[in-house]
Amino acid sequence: MLSWSGNEQGIEIELTDVRDATGGANVKFARELLDFATAATELDDAAIVLAREALIKTAGVAVTIDAAAVIANFEMMTRLADSTGARMPEEVVAQRLGAATAMGVDQAVSRR
Repeated sequence: MLSWSGNEQGIEIELTDVRDATGGANVKFARELLDFATAATELDDAAIVLAREALIKTAGVAVTIDAAAVIANFEMMTRLADSTGARMPEEVVAQRLGAATAMGVDQAVSRR
């Protein structure tokens, strides 16, 4: 979604810069956003509290609420797809592999 949004706004987004939170992608609060998204998926109450507080401090409550809503939406969509047994067509999987690799999610291990 981030790369699509950037394209729509005429901004080139380098996903590896976002993953590394170097700021090279010109994404405000990149480190805090990445830390918040990561903590939200790791089931660590202390980490999510710290990450949420850091994001609120640097970006404000509204940005933090928006980020939490995006995280929740992705979690919901994944669970809905999993519950139906939906599988992506092979050509779609191949197209998305580049983005997954850039973000490092191709190395993620499911907790299910």
